[in-house]
Amino acid sequence: SSVIDEFTEKLATLNLLHYASEAGMEMEFDSLEELHESVKRAMELFLSAGIPLKGNFQRVYKSSANGIVYDWKLSLLAYRVVCLSGKPSNPTVARLTIQLLKTEHLNHL
Repeated sequence: SSVIDEFTEKLATLNLLHYASEAGMEMEFDSLEELHESVKRAMELFLSAGIPLKGNFQRVYKSSANGIVYDWKLSLLAYRVVCLSGKPSNPTVARLTIQLLKTEHLNHL
């Protein structure tokens, strides 16, 4: 049973190809606080939509010049939601949100 559990855990992490910190840099978040809040909002959105966190978010630890820090490994969907979950006052977040809304078909709303 532990072998099956271990295999299931490994399988769940296969889609975790991105780091939250990369989303923060891409979206020009102004602080670690904005990044952490964005991840928190993204997780809340997943839970509200009935999408499991497992397989989409995994906390990881990295060593840096400041010691051990944590980051998040993300699925592509989670990465995109983190990008869009930044502060609305962030110009990069605002532009991307508007761009997506302009290009997506919203007939089903």
